[in-house]
Amino acid sequence: MDDDQPSFTRIIEPTSAGAAPQPVAAGRHPTLVWRPKLGDEQAFPLEHRTATIGRHADNDIVLAGPTVSARHATIRRESVGVVLEDEGSLNGTFVNGQLVQQHLLEPGDQIQVGPHLLVFVPPAAGAAGAA
Repeated sequence: MDDDQPSFTRIIEPTSAGAAPQPVAAGRHPTLVWRPKLGDEQAFPLEHRTATIGRHADNDIVLAGPTVSARHATIRRESVGVVLEDEGSLNGTFVNGQLVQQHLLEPGDQIQVGPHLLVFVPPAAGAAGAA
């Protein structure tokens, strides 16, 4: 697929509270958890002030797929909390099923980048990695 051709993202509906997978335990740093298939997960601790998400290998979190932009989104730890910002991606970034340009993440927020769904897990209370 040509990078200049638009493609479309199917919006994944957020799971209801009763059907949500068990959350990952909070750690020292805020974390994004990706569950590529049932029973499998990969955690991305946000150890630095910023982290980039995208298709190219130079991103901190690399997600494959034609609906993922080369540099899709950035996550920043700010004094108010952890902020997700779309980087002008062609197919958009969604939080809990809503298209966002910028969003202050809350515990359990479901972030969709292309076909990938990531869950935000804040740091444990009093952890050094909090904002």
